[in-house]
Parts: sequence; C-alpha cells; structure tokens
Amino acid sequence: MKKYFLLLTILLAAVACSRTPEHDAGPLPVIIETDMGNDIDDALALAVAYKAENEGKIRILAVGCHKLSDTPARYVDILNTYYGHPEIEVAMSLTPVKESSNYTDYTVAPCSMGFAESKGGKFSEPVKLYRKLLSEARDNSVCFISLGFGTTLAQLLDSPGDEYSPLTGKELVAKKAKTLSVMAGSYGEKKRAEYNVTNDIPAMQKVFAEWPVEIVQNPFEIGKQVIFPCGPIEENLGFEGPNPVVEAYKLYNKMPYDRPSWDILSVAYLLEPELFTKSAAGRVSVDDKGYTHFTPDETGRHYVLSATLDQPQALKEYIIGMSVK
Repeated sequence: MKKYFLLLTILLAAVACSRTPEHDAGPLPVIIETDMGNDIDDALALAVAYKAENEGKIRILAVGCHKLSDTPARYVDILNTYYGHPEIEVAMSLTPVKESSNYTDYTVAPCSMGFAESKGGKFSEPVKLYRKLLSEARDNSVCFISLGFGTTLAQLLDSPGDEYSPLTGKELVAKKAKTLSVMAGSYGEKKRAEYNVTNDIPAMQKVFAEWPVEIVQNPFEIGKQVIFPCGPIEENLGFEGPNPVVEAYKLYNKMPYDRPSWDILSVAYLLEPELFTKSAAGRVSVDDKGYTHFTPDETGRHYVLSATLDQPQALKEYIIGMSVK
C-alpha cells in the first residue's frame, strides 16, 4: 500500500510539473478594438471570438468601437447579448471617423429583428476602462486585438496615472499586456496605404513606435487570400431564428457574396498561431502617407504574418468552423 501511495504521489508531481504557466492561467484575457460598421469582417471576427470564449480559449474583457456614432457600440452590445455574454464591457471611442454603418444602423433600428441590448445605450470611455482592466489583470497576460484604428491605443499609451494605477499607460501596458494582434498595413506588390492606418496615421505611428510589448501584424494581403464564403451565412451559421451576424451580412451587400477575412484573421492568430507563417523579429514603421515598412531586427518586437502553400485553405476551414454554432 505504501508503494502504491508513493507511486501516486510521484505521478501527481509529474503531472503538476508538466503543466505550463499558460495552462494554469486559463483562458487568454483579450480586449478587442473594432471599427465595426464599415465592413462585415468585424462582425464575423466577433462571432469567432465568442465561440473561442465558449470553448474556454479566451475571455473577452471589453470591446471598443471606433466611430462617432453609437449604433456600432449598440450593435456590439447586441452581439454580446445574443451570444450569451452581456457582461462584456463595451466602450465607444471618440475617433475622427463617422461613417454610414448600414448594417449596424439597421440591426439596432426600432423596426429591426428585435435583438436585445443589455447596456441601455450607456458605454464606457475606453482609456479609463482599459486602465482599470489592465490594473486588475495578471502581469504579462492581456492580449489586445486591434481591428480598427490606432486612436485609442495611442491615447492609452499617453494616459497618466489614475485611481486604478500610478503607472503611466505605457508602463501599465508593459507590465500587464502580452501581445497586440493588429490588422493593419500592406506589403503587396501593389503599394497600399491601408484603411486602418490612414484613418489616424499619427496614432498608428505612435502605436508601432512605442507599444512596449510584442506586436503581430496581420497585413491586408492575407485577408484577400482567405475568403469567407457565403454558404455558412445562407445556413444561418447553424443557429435557429434570426442571428445578428447573419442579418448584418445580408444588409452589408447584395446576396449572395463572399468576403475577404481581414479582421477575422487577427482573432484566429491568437487562437491557432501555427496556421500562419510568422516573420523573424523586426521593426514596423508607419510613414506620413500611411504606408507600413518592415525592417528585420533581431532585437525588434514586431512580427509580420503571411499565409503560404496550403495555409490559406486551412485558415478558411478554421474560421468557418469557428463561426458556426
């Protein structure tokens, strides 16, 4: 009997030693930044994130919306509520951009499908919210996913100490954040000043120059390689009754149509990084016209993603699987 208990003790100790800190830490805490409304890939990206949360892979702390309109934030609130996470904080950033957001406007209109909201149209100021969430987090744990402009992240870096932490924003990010997965920039044969960069060039310059932890850049070209097909939408993403992502997809463009998966891939990277090709370390800079430039540097904290060989097909299959019920 003593030998049995000794063997059991050794086995339990071995299992404990084999567990990594990442495993013990549980789901990755994430903060998502989105310019919800100007393209449908933001909505699909959140659908993937909700499934990842339901599977215990991530925990969404907050979603910040980059429009001078409350309908994108209200639409995000609808998504959070519909997918079973009304507790997720929603912030409305005061960015320079106000656009017609056809699918967010219609899905929150009084004559809409009757989707429920939980926040009552009251949304947080993002910098203060992010500082609070970071101060409460474990060190080196919070992953940011940027699917929009650099405005709020730049403001966070510049923020002073407050009631949540005496640290500056840059110091707080350095202490608490782990990775910034950002959809931004372009490196294709056709030179392109990409949309997420050009809407606030000084902010994105600051983010790439000063963000104190790892940045993984998902450039424009991969999203064009990985096309989200209309088929799952026509099957209502596997849900019964109206689904706000499906209804938004139908409102965004004339059906049937397929769409590049730009923003979705920045979520997918945190979930399955092995599906991508990741560059060596380097430094990304943003010029005054909004073009991004990558310079290899073994001391750099920046990495650029690409998809080669059969990776686009594998990514397509993965994001479809993660967007359906």
